[in-house]
Amino acid sequence: MTPRDREILASIAESTRRVDGYAERAGSAWVEDGMALDAIAKRLEQIGELAKRLPTELLGRMPEVDWRGVKGIREILVHEYEDVEVGVVTDAIATELPGLWHALETILAEPEH
Repeated sequence: MTPRDREILASIAESTRRVDGYAERAGSAWVEDGMALDAIAKRLEQIGELAKRLPTELLGRMPEVDWRGVKGIREILVHEYEDVEVGVVTDAIATELPGLWHALETILAEPEH
Protein backbone atom coordinates (compact mmCIF):
# COMPACT_ATOMS: atom_id res chain seq x y z
CA MET A 1 0.00 0.00 0.00
CA THR A 2 1.35 3.38 -0.96
CA PRO A 3 1.44 6.33 1.44
CA ARG A 4 -1.27 7.96 -0.70
CA ASP A 5 -3.47 4.87 -0.37
CA ARG A 6 -2.96 4.85 3.39
CA GLU A 7 -3.93 8.54 3.54
CA ILE A 8 -7.11 7.86 1.55
CA LEU A 9 -8.01 4.92 3.79
CA ALA A 10 -7.43 7.09 6.87
CA SER A 11 -9.73 9.76 5.38
CA ILE A 12 -12.42 7.15 4.76
CA ALA A 13 -12.03 5.96 8.35
CA GLU A 14 -12.38 9.54 9.61
CA SER A 15 -15.56 10.04 7.60
CA THR A 16 -16.90 6.77 8.97
CA ARG A 17 -16.22 7.95 12.52
CA ARG A 18 -17.92 11.26 11.79
CA VAL A 19 -21.05 9.56 10.44
CA ASP A 20 -21.32 7.61 13.68
CA GLY A 21 -20.70 10.76 15.69
CA TYR A 22 -23.29 12.81 13.82
CA ALA A 23 -25.94 10.12 14.24
CA GLU A 24 -25.10 9.64 17.91
CA ARG A 25 -25.13 13.36 18.67
CA ALA A 26 -28.49 13.86 16.92
CA GLY A 27 -30.02 10.92 18.76
CA SER A 28 -32.30 8.16 17.60
CA ALA A 29 -34.42 10.58 15.57
CA TRP A 30 -31.48 11.78 13.49
CA VAL A 31 -33.33 10.89 10.28
CA GLU A 32 -35.78 13.68 11.09
CA ASP A 33 -32.99 16.20 11.70
CA GLY A 34 -32.27 17.81 8.34
CA MET A 35 -28.85 19.05 9.37
CA ALA A 36 -27.75 15.65 10.68
CA LEU A 37 -29.11 13.89 7.60
CA ASP A 38 -27.30 16.31 5.28
CA ALA A 39 -24.03 15.94 7.20
CA ILE A 40 -24.26 12.15 7.17
CA ALA A 41 -25.15 12.06 3.47
CA LYS A 42 -22.20 14.33 2.67
CA ARG A 43 -19.81 12.02 4.52
CA LEU A 44 -21.23 8.99 2.70
CA GLU A 45 -20.61 10.85 -0.58
CA GLN A 46 -17.05 11.54 0.48
CA ILE A 47 -16.44 7.90 1.43
CA GLY A 48 -17.64 6.80 -2.01
CA GLU A 49 -15.54 9.40 -3.80
CA LEU A 50 -12.41 8.45 -1.89
CA ALA A 51 -13.03 4.75 -2.53
CA LYS A 52 -12.99 5.46 -6.26
CA ARG A 53 -9.39 6.64 -5.91
CA LEU A 54 -8.11 3.37 -4.46
CA PRO A 55 -6.56 0.66 -6.64
CA THR A 56 -8.56 -2.49 -7.27
CA GLU A 57 -5.82 -4.66 -5.73
CA LEU A 58 -6.08 -2.81 -2.43
CA LEU A 59 -9.87 -3.02 -2.38
CA GLY A 60 -9.52 -6.74 -3.04
CA ARG A 61 -7.64 -7.08 0.24
CA MET A 62 -10.87 -6.12 2.02
CA PRO A 63 -13.38 -8.58 0.49
CA GLU A 64 -15.85 -8.14 3.35
CA VAL A 65 -16.59 -4.62 2.10
CA ASP A 66 -19.08 -4.12 -0.72
CA TRP A 67 -16.94 -1.55 -2.52
CA ARG A 68 -19.35 -1.43 -5.44
CA GLY A 69 -22.09 -0.46 -2.99
CA VAL A 70 -19.84 2.07 -1.23
CA LYS A 71 -19.11 3.76 -4.54
CA GLY A 72 -22.70 3.37 -5.71
CA ILE A 73 -24.23 5.21 -2.78
CA ARG A 74 -22.06 8.16 -3.67
CA GLU A 75 -23.55 8.19 -7.17
CA ILE A 76 -27.08 8.02 -5.79
CA LEU A 77 -26.48 10.79 -3.27
CA VAL A 78 -24.77 13.10 -5.75
CA HIS A 79 -27.03 12.63 -8.74
CA GLU A 80 -30.38 11.88 -7.13
CA TYR A 81 -30.10 13.65 -3.76
CA GLU A 82 -33.55 15.26 -3.87
CA ASP A 83 -35.14 11.87 -4.55
CA VAL A 84 -33.10 9.77 -2.11
CA GLU A 85 -35.17 7.93 0.43
CA VAL A 86 -33.93 8.17 3.99
CA GLY A 87 -33.98 4.37 4.08
CA VAL A 88 -31.08 4.28 1.62
CA VAL A 89 -28.96 6.29 4.04
CA THR A 90 -30.03 4.39 7.15
CA ASP A 91 -29.47 1.07 5.39
CA ALA A 92 -25.96 2.09 4.34
CA ILE A 93 -25.13 3.06 7.90
CA ALA A 94 -26.58 -0.10 9.42
CA THR A 95 -25.29 -2.63 6.90
CA GLU A 96 -22.16 -1.19 5.32
CA LEU A 97 -20.38 1.03 7.81
CA PRO A 98 -19.65 -1.54 10.53
CA GLY A 99 -17.89 -3.87 8.07
CA LEU A 100 -16.14 -0.96 6.41
CA TRP A 101 -14.91 0.33 9.76
CA HIS A 102 -13.59 -3.11 10.76
CA ALA A 103 -11.79 -3.60 7.42
CA LEU A 104 -10.21 -0.15 7.62
CA GLU A 105 -9.13 -0.65 11.20
CA THR A 106 -7.49 -3.95 10.24
CA ILE A 107 -5.68 -2.75 7.14
CA LEU A 108 -4.52 0.52 8.69
CA ALA A 109 -3.01 -1.44 11.58
CA GLU A 110 -0.60 -3.09 9.15
CA PRO A 111 2.94 -1.72 9.38
CA GLU A 112 4.00 0.82 6.80
CA HIS A 113 6.67 -0.27 4.33
